[in-house]
Amino acid sequence: MWTPIAPALRPATIADGYRLQRLVHERLSASGNPRVGWKIGSTSAAGQRVFGLTEPVYAGLFASGRAVTLVDALARPLRAPSLECEIAFVLGAPLAGSDLSDAMLADAVAHCHIACEIIDNRYGAPLENGVPSLLADGFFHAGYVIGPENVDWRSQPLERAQASITIDGTRTTGAATGVLSAFASLRWLAGKLAGSEPLQAGDVILTGSITTPVPIAPPARDVTLTITGFAPLTLHGSA
Repeated sequence: MWTPIAPALRPATIADGYRLQRLVHERLSASGNPRVGWKIGSTSAAGQRVFGLTEPVYAGLFASGRAVTLVDALARPLRAPSLECEIAFVLGAPLAGSDLSDAMLADAVAHCHIACEIIDNRYGAPLENGVPSLLADGFFHAGYVIGPENVDWRSQPLERAQASITIDGTRTTGAATGVLSAFASLRWLAGKLAGSEPLQAGDVILTGSITTPVPIAPPARDVTLTITGFAPLTLHGSA
């Protein structure tokens, strides 16, 4: 677990945190762990208030972070993991700029999936280190699992989707109407990155959790994530 960073060593502003994040990305990619996409976090007003934010945040996804099963994802050294239920886009074309219509966003998407992001509170008291430091470290990201593709997503109202996470019989629900929609999140990210690292074909985009994060204490025997219109993502933990 992180210990508090000496104030003199902390990035001082959100912009500083993102600059340090980019340097971390460059180091990881140079070491053979390429960035394969992006996650969007704090897409609800309530989630932003906790961190004193006025908009969402973003962080990178890396090849080493993708897992096939929950067993693989939770086998990593985690401190206090939670699960998030999200819509994931895989881009088929580059995206840049904030003045993008829903039709332009849809045209850039090659595939749409249900996804589970694993986040980890490895910081203890996160705000002790400051939000810029959290951004430099990926803002709680610990891994992700991509579920079945939804081939009919273009005909479905993603902005009204309902979602749930069930862990060993305990169910948590959420609604897309309570968070930034998948398209709105993608549009926001395309605008934020346009001047530095535009979105590329092949990028995986986790568009933000529809449910609140749900803590998980391994070993969990049965985990199921659902989103309206998507096949369930069923993850089998250790017995």
